Amino acid sequence: MGLTIGQSLLKWLILFFNLLFWISGIVLIIAGAVCQTVYRPYLSFLDDEYFGAPVLLIVVGSVITIIAFFGCCGSAKESYCMLMTFAVLLGFIFVLEFAGGIAGYVQKGKITGYLENNMAKSIKQYNKTTGPAAVWDGLQMSSGCCGVRSYTDWKNSPTPPTVPESCCRVNSNETCSAAIRQNFPSLETDCSAVSANGTCPIYAEGCLSGLSNRLRDSIGIVAGVGVGIAFIQIIGIVLSCYLARRIRRGYSYAA
Repeated sequence: MGLTIGQSLLKWLILFFNLLFWISGIVLIIAGAVCQTVYRPYLSFLDDEYFGAPVLLIVVGSVITIIAFFGCCGSAKESYCMLMTFAVLLGFIFVLEFAGGIAGYVQKGKITGYLENNMAKSIKQYNKTTGPAAVWDGLQMSSGCCGVRSYTDWKNSPTPPTVPESCCRVNSNETCSAAIRQNFPSLETDCSAVSANGTCPIYAEGCLSGLSNRLRDSIGIVAGVGVGIAFIQIIGIVLSCYLARRIRRGYSYAA
C-alpha cells in the first residue's frame, strides 16, 4: 500500500531528522572525548563522578548512531514495528541525555569545592607519589600559578616548607631556584610586595580560580549540548509515532 502525499513528505522529514540524529550522536561522542581530554590531566583533583558524565556522553552518542538506523529503515520500509522501536529507544536516550545534562549543571556548581579539597590533599602527596607531582608541575607551569589559592598553600607540603620549582616565573632569572629554597618568612617578604616592586620570583596567584573556571566552562558546554539535543529528539519521537500510526491505520483500512 502506498502512502499519501502528506505521509510521503512526513517520511522524508523523518529521514532528514534521522540524519540530524546521526550527526548529534557524532557530536556527543566528540564532546565526551573532548571532556575526557580536559579532565584527564587533573585526575588527582577530581572525584570519579566527574569522569562518569563524559563516558555517558560517549556511550549515548554511540547508541544514537545505531538507533538512527532503525528510524531510517522504519521510515524507508514504512515499517510500523521499526518506527515504534525507534521512538521508544529515542525516548530512553532522551531521558538519559536530559538526566546527564541536569547532573552536569549540578556538578558545575560544586566543582570549586571539590577542586579545593582535593587539590589541598594532593599537595600533601606531592613528594610521596609521582602522580600529584606531575599534575601540579604541569598545571603551575602552563597556567602561571602556584598552590591552591596562593603559593603559601605549599606550607602544607610534606617536605621542608618550600614551593616547587614549577612555581618559578618564566621570565625570572636563575635566582628563582635559590629563592624557593628560602624559608617561607623570607619568601613572603619578597612576595608580599609583588605588585609594588616585582621582586617575587614565583607566581603568587593560586591555581584554583583558573582551573575551576576552565572546567566549569567545559561542563556547561557539554551539558548544554546534551540538553539541546535531547529536546530536538522530542520532535523525532513525535514524528515517528505519528507516521507509524498513519501507516498502521492505512494497513487497517486496506484490510
